[in-house]
Amino acid sequence: MSMTKLRWGRVEYQLDLRTPQRPVPLGVVVLAEKASRVHSILAGKAPRPGFTPEELKSVGPLGRSQLDGWVAAMAKDLLASLEKREDPLETLASIWCWNLRVVVEPDTEAQYGQTVRDVTARLYTRHLGVPLPHESFEQAQAAANPDGGWSVTEVAYDTR
Repeated sequence: MSMTKLRWGRVEYQLDLRTPQRPVPLGVVVLAEKASRVHSILAGKAPRPGFTPEELKSVGPLGRSQLDGWVAAMAKDLLASLEKREDPLETLASIWCWNLRVVVEPDTEAQYGQTVRDVTARLYTRHLGVPLPHESFEQAQAAANPDGGWSVTEVAYDTR
């Protein structure tokens, strides 16, 4: 990988906009741009249907509806911004700016030989405090804890 600078943002959920408190970390968006090519990855977690993680116990029905399917909705907005040749991070930060929000972070660097996925995994671990899973779907299903309250989704786009 010849590019070393990558742009990124963290995804988080603010429980109450009127009384800000420490937000719940949900994911990261990472962009590697070189010439007319953009490689982007969105990795995030969302509560499974029918389960409310401890850190979201105070979230009401409206707040919960914001969290359901957020990764797919944000991935759609990410792809739309790439297709329109807009700045993906700035576009996401302008759309996702309320309880569920994208916060643009300073650029990060990839070490020699690291892929965009490697950097995404590092930033995900740093932001969420847990590693980004990398098993195949079948392995993840077999290893899934039936009481596990979070599902993790990863979406990647490579545009030219």
